[in-house]
Amino acid sequence: MHVNAFLESKLWSSGSEWLSKSEENWPRESPLEPVPEELMERETVAAGATCSGKYNAIFTRYSHFNKMLRVVAWISRFRRNCQSRRLGQPSCLNATLTVEELERSKGLLLRLVQSESYLQEIKDLHTGKLVSPRSTVRALNPFQDEQGLLRVGGRLQHSNEPYESKHPILIPGNHPFTKLLARHYHHKLLHGGPRLMLAVIREQYWPVNGKRLLHGIIRSCYNCTRTNPTVKQPMGQLPYARVTPSRAFSNTGVDYCGPVYLRAPHRKAAPTKAYICVFVCFSTKATHLELVGDLSTAAFMSALRRFIARRGKPSHIHSDNGRNFIGARNELHEIYRRLQNQSELNHITNTCATEGIRWHLIPPKAPNFGGLWESAVKIAKRHLQRQLRNSLLNFEEMVSVLAQIEACMNSRPLAPLAEDTSDLSALTPAHFFIGCSLHSIPDPNLRDIPLNRLDRFQRLQEKAQQF
Repeated sequence: MHVNAFLESKLWSSGSEWLSKSEENWPRESPLEPVPEELMERETVAAGATCSGKYNAIFTRYSHFNKMLRVVAWISRFRRNCQSRRLGQPSCLNATLTVEELERSKGLLLRLVQSESYLQEIKDLHTGKLVSPRSTVRALNPFQDEQGLLRVGGRLQHSNEPYESKHPILIPGNHPFTKLLARHYHHKLLHGGPRLMLAVIREQYWPVNGKRLLHGIIRSCYNCTRTNPTVKQPMGQLPYARVTPSRAFSNTGVDYCGPVYLRAPHRKAAPTKAYICVFVCFSTKATHLELVGDLSTAAFMSALRRFIARRGKPSHIHSDNGRNFIGARNELHEIYRRLQNQSELNHITNTCATEGIRWHLIPPKAPNFGGLWESAVKIAKRHLQRQLRNSLLNFEEMVSVLAQIEACMNSRPLAPLAEDTSDLSALTPAHFFIGCSLHSIPDPNLRDIPLNRLDRFQRLQEKAQQF
């Protein structure tokens, strides 16, 4: 009934009457005629159907976090350009979005999320009151920063950690925005596990009930569901090298995985085989991945030289009974025997180091003795299968993907994460290399601040963190 009335309306078919007159006779103010009452009712019903629901439509309209962020950034730029034109200021006409625009749109979305889920907490903090005891986030001691965002409090205010890590942004775990953010980090970390995802997300955000959320994200991932094994073997006793502190990669396990197929340089050529050499540290569980062309001893020796040049010389190397490893062991033993001979040492300059690497082979047909590198191989293959699937990459692209997988594997927490906000950042294997996780937020650039003002800058930053 309302549709027929709308289509038969003269206002819809011909428009306003003043449109058929000359521009001199156009009204100067309020040119719009009142809409009929029946049409207004139809418009109200449509608006109610569009905006109905618990959350804003912007969070359920898009299935990718980056797309939602960029749409909001473009809308914000359009709004600022309209204001700039009205004030006679230049507009922004760049073809790409800047980092500042994306950060502003992210802050806008975060404030909208918190206003939908923690409106009462925001009102209490804005009026100077404490959060209600009935609030679900009272234990996190939330406070508002300068941008009006709720952040987690805690007792780490005087630590040297970055401000985002000490006071992450509080977001609800059951919100569509949080689910989009978790899926974004899940794909960014190459389908990483829940502990890796939670450790990286908590560098900047604090999702409430984050473990439950991330387990649900992984269960809903198609690639993760297909490649998730269900068989669990009983664990044996750890060897001495696994429970004794030592330098990173001092005791190293090595294994191969593959083959992986590389796209040939010529389009008509067949794909070539390659293999991944996995080095894993016994004490820190740090991982190093090398791409090798074949299973020969020469190829493995080249990979071993690259590994030693980047990670240092190991004292002990453990492996299975592969023929390429046995050949490498014999070659290293020959070098070691020659360097231990006094007559040979007289011909070597003082700048040469003694190659005294000891090689250990596990018993034949006993892969359970190499559980550490077998686990590293499983994780590396899981990242490859879920990220690449049937894609063919060339040599440079495969090396880049392996480097990213290595960064993800070295950013996994070494211990389970707790829900206590007073805990420091998770300890990862990358801490033994660079002192922090490979996915940590970089520190702000302070080179433009004079040396005599650094103390004052620190005091102002601490004052801004007070709540």
